[in-house]
Amino acid sequence: MARASATAPITADAVTSALSAAGADLAAALGGKALVRTAGDAELWITGLALAQMNGVLTLRTSAAADDVRDLLDFDALKNLPHSVQVRPGCATSIAEVAKLRGMVEDEPVPLMAMQPPIERLQKIANHPRLSIRRLNPEEATIHTAIAAAGFGVPPELFEAMVTPALLARPGYRAYVGTVDGRPVTTAFGFISGDHVGIFDVATPPDHRARGYGAALTAHVVLDGFNAGASVAYLQSSPMGLRVYERLGFQTLETWSVWITP
Repeated sequence: MARASATAPITADAVTSALSAAGADLAAALGGKALVRTAGDAELWITGLALAQMNGVLTLRTSAAADDVRDLLDFDALKNLPHSVQVRPGCATSIAEVAKLRGMVEDEPVPLMAMQPPIERLQKIANHPRLSIRRLNPEEATIHTAIAAAGFGVPPELFEAMVTPALLARPGYRAYVGTVDGRPVTTAFGFISGDHVGIFDVATPPDHRARGYGAALTAHVVLDGFNAGASVAYLQSSPMGLRVYERLGFQTLETWSVWITP
């Protein structure tokens, strides 16, 4: 059952730690060259996928040191992969200088958003009159990857390498599809761990946008996480999704600056 209320306020540190734990679990699930390394209050993620946002360094706390970020960026396995540096507000400005000196360029900032119950607003938005939503079975992983690729405008292979049947069979991982008249129109991915549910890969192909499908599906994934025992839902928003997530009840905890390899 969904929890009626949360006893502790949401903090950016706690949600960042949840995101870090999700990255570590994903790396363990992917195996092979995927890994996570920590130096002080900075963390390196490598998935091996050819997306800058899926490899690189995250400052776990505002006390992260530029030298630690530099050392993690020197990791050999990162050199031939697109990668990023995600910097929390309040970190030393010298971290951005490390990225600049490596030829990285500043990308769009990323809001870190989170919400807690109550859930009445979510239930109303999730009940879309035209959209049917269901959780995908592990063997249906390609339904998620195909819609996500179309929504993000990237080759399907990038998602297929990450969201596999084996991944969806692991505890906590859930993919969803929304259909209209039997046709898939939106998808999302959730990861439940402890008190947190992370929302990822919310994607609606261009032909099906501006109809409330992505909002309804996101609300459904959050509710599913709360029903599974989570008390906090979190995500990193794109500029396109920010107002949608605010309408659902998500609040911006802080906004991260992002540097990526060109």
